[in-house]
Amino acid sequence: MDESLLGELVRVIEIEAVTTYDLRRRLLRESWAGAQVAFPEDDVPGALHLGVIDDDVLVAVASFSPEATPYRPTARAAKLRGMAVEPTAQGAGVGRRLVDVGVQRLRVEGFEVLWANGRDTALGFYRRLGWRVMGAGFRNANGIPHHVIMREL
Repeated sequence: MDESLLGELVRVIEIEAVTTYDLRRRLLRESWAGAQVAFPEDDVPGALHLGVIDDDVLVAVASFSPEATPYRPTARAAKLRGMAVEPTAQGAGVGRRLVDVGVQRLRVEGFEVLWANGRDTALGFYRRLGWRVMGAGFRNANGIPHHVIMREL
């Protein structure tokens, strides 16, 4: 899918956490049998789950929840987690649109900063959207290289 195909049929909607589980499992936990795809922060007050629908098919998901960051301890912060975009939809602006809608919603609710533990393989995407890489890298519990990333809202 290229940018020119991102048209009127593509829309961002609010979804339930459980609706994110299939994409989270297939795209983020694909090689770990029995991997947890329900996150503790999915159900905290203020959690927001968004999905991108393209021609009535869910092609991307992301979850946002209130959570402080040590890089801006006094700021009202939210954390992005579980962002997944179908490979056939990558590179078409779907991920950008998903993050942009999340950022707009968080701004309206008074959040000042958005942060995440970003996979190193996705850092270029996040940098293009104005995120900064913070501190040293680390490997998550599954051995995947990550960095904390942050974006002012």
